[in-house]
Amino acid sequence: MKYHFKIHKEGKHFWAQCVELEGCITQGTSLKDLRKNMQEALNLYVQEPESSKDLAALPDESIRRSKSIEEVSLDPQIAFSFMVRYYRIKYGMTQHQ
Repeated sequence: MKYHFKIHKEGKHFWAQCVELEGCITQGTSLKDLRKNMQEALNLYVQEPESSKDLAALPDESIRRSKSIEEVSLDPQIAFSFMVRYYRIKYGMTQHQ
């Protein structure tokens, strides 16, 4: 699962916001640092407690990588548990079903 971050530069520093996930924002002193922080911010944002009914939005597949948009992959283990929760909640299923 790949989400998209819009990258901004302010002076010598960078910050980015996830296009699909409102409030998923991070910053870095270099592009390398920013990329690491985007991965961490995305994983933390999507990973919800099991008891939570809140669901993050799915990635928008129509968004394409560009000069100011970067794709960031969700950790595979987090992506798997997110998709299981997503469909379980969407279709009103319990963990016992």
